[in-house]
This record gives sequence, C-alpha cells and structure tokens, in this order.
Amino acid sequence: MNISEKTINNYKVLSLRGMLNASSAPALKTCVAGFPDEQSIVIDLENVDFLDSSGLGALVGIARKKKASKAIMKLARMNERVKKVFEITQAHTLFDIYDDVSAAADA
Repeated sequence: MNISEKTINNYKVLSLRGMLNASSAPALKTCVAGFPDEQSIVIDLENVDFLDSSGLGALVGIARKKKASKAIMKLARMNERVKKVFEITQAHTLFDIYDDVSAAADA
C-alpha cells in the first residue's frame, strides 16, 4: 500500500492506494502515529483495492485514538468495494464519511 499525504484546512489528508489488509495496516498505523495526537485527519479510500478485517480494525483503532485526543478522523471517497465492507459490517455507522476530500476537510 502507498500512502501520500497533504494538508487541507488543518487536516492531514492521507490518500491510500492498494490493499489495506493485515500486511499493510501496520504501515497506516505507523504513519498516523507520526502525527501529533491532536492532529485531525481525513483518510481518502478511493484507490483502496481491497479492505479486510485487519484494515477495518486499523481504521477503527485510529478513530478511537483520535477521539480520545479530541481530534477528528473522517473518511472520504469510499469506492464501491470498500463501501460494501463497511455496509456488511455496519462500520459505516462509526465514521463520518464524505464523498469528497475537500468537503470532509471543510465540514
């Protein structure tokens, strides 16, 4: 998995490309751990080809840590493959999900 980052309106935007699974989830956690605890983030999922339970668990864990630090984590541009996993697991109820990265950073 490749992770690119940029900043929009004080949000770190992480754009993921590839598979978010047991082998790549630690890289995402390490990337986010490099930010200050109070740094709010948007994770762009448009180019995630595959998401398994480990990847979903990583997203949930990051969201919990951000919430505990009074920061915000949002998800954006979820493609149909990823959206299906969120719907099946009911995980979509746990996150603020946006169709656009800029909208997520502006909201």
